[in-house]
This record gives sequence, C-alpha cells and structure tokens, in this order.
Amino acid sequence: MASGPRFSSGGKGTSRRMPTFFINRANVQGDTAVLAGTEAGHMLRSLRLGPGDSFFAFDEEGVRYRMRILEATSRSLRAEVLETWPPEPPPEVAVTLLVGLPKADKMDFILEKATELGCIRVAPFRSSRTIPRLDAQDARRRLSRWERVALSAAKQCGSARIPEIPGLLSYPDALALGAEADVRVVFYEGEGRFGLKKVLSGTGKATRVALLIGPEGGFSEDEVTEAERAGFVRTGLGQRILRVETAAIAAVSMVMYHFGKP
Repeated sequence: MASGPRFSSGGKGTSRRMPTFFINRANVQGDTAVLAGTEAGHMLRSLRLGPGDSFFAFDEEGVRYRMRILEATSRSLRAEVLETWPPEPPPEVAVTLLVGLPKADKMDFILEKATELGCIRVAPFRSSRTIPRLDAQDARRRLSRWERVALSAAKQCGSARIPEIPGLLSYPDALALGAEADVRVVFYEGEGRFGLKKVLSGTGKATRVALLIGPEGGFSEDEVTEAERAGFVRTGLGQRILRVETAAIAAVSMVMYHFGKP
C-alpha cells in the first residue's frame, strides 16, 4: 500500500475535489464497502452523488480509502474500493488539550479547531469557576454532540484522525489525564513572568504535551497550585486577557509550531 495523499474535502464543483466520509471497518469487505445512515444520506441527498462518482473515506482505525459508488438506493450505497492507505503517521507532538467547559456552543468551536490542528485528545472539565452546570444526562448529550463535531471537522480538513474525547471530567481527573505528558503547562492570566515561548524553549524535545486552560472565570490560585503539584508549569499568553476559545487555539498552534518539523 502506498502512503497516500492527504484527503481533500468538498463536493462537486469546479475544484473537482472529492469529499471525505466515515465508514465502519466492518462494512468494508474485500474490495467492496457499504455505507448507510447519515453518511449515505449526506452523499446521496445533499451532495447528489451517484453511481460512478468517487470519494475518500476513513474508518475508526484511521485506514484511508478511495472508493467509487457502484449502486445506490434512497438509504444506502455500495462502493468499490479503488485504493487503500494505512493510517496517517502520528503527529510530531501529541497534544492533549484540557479546557474548562465554556458557555454556550464555544466547546464546539474549540473541538473543531483542535481537530483541524491535530490534537490527539480534547477533554473539557469542571472547576470551581466553571459556569455551565450539567447533570449526567446533559453531559452524555454534550459528549455525543462533541463526537459529531470532531468527526465532521476531521472530514472537512482532510484528516483521518479524530481526537479522543473522554467526556466531561472533574478537575482532579483532568490533572491526572495530563500526567502522562512530557510537558505540562497551565495557563494563568495572572502569570506575567513566564510566557509560553520561554517555557517551551526550556523543555527540550518533547513527544507529549498537555495544555491546561481554565473556563471563562479562570482558575483560582489554589487550582493553579494544585496543577503545579501535579507537574504543570504555569505560564501566560501575553498581556491581554483572552477568551477561552482564543487561548485554546493560540496555545495549540504555538505548541505545534514549536515542536513541528523545521
């Protein structure tokens, strides 16, 4: 199998870019595959694809495919597997983004952009100043939505990697999740001595990084101290107070740039 190109997204049009879809590995048998449900509906009704049209797909293990539709009904389609590629190589640095649950749909935006940037894990958590208060049922509904958002973002940006979303965590559980990282950073708006650039320059080569970002209300000093006891280094993102979603995307981008290939 060849290494394969990065997927392109989009529907029919002058760009001639092929769309990307998700397929369950169990539905790929030899050189044919079957798609049904939401994915097939989007292909057939929204994009108006039909027999003879080609598309990219990836499965839950990250295996990538180029396929061509053989036949379609109103609810499903059968496709021929034209090419297969192994999963993408892992990123230069595995970034876990731990973020205090924000209000409204801001978590959707954070997940979308974190997926595009290549985070391996995105974990929202509750802390003392978290504003949304979700019961167990609400948390399950949010998790289902977050998984759909991440999948959609992976398809849109041409990636076959979907970040792990463990669900809404407690603050201690978020700290424990970040403990496996080589570099652990907690962002605190009161920190003016050590910016992220300075902190990263002193870390050497890292393969796993955990970024801890508070909710709209920020962290309390006690919570920052608790993070430091768990091995996190406090840092800031400059003089301005950033929104949660801005801080999250800025931090991930800076880390990816710092540890990426020269």
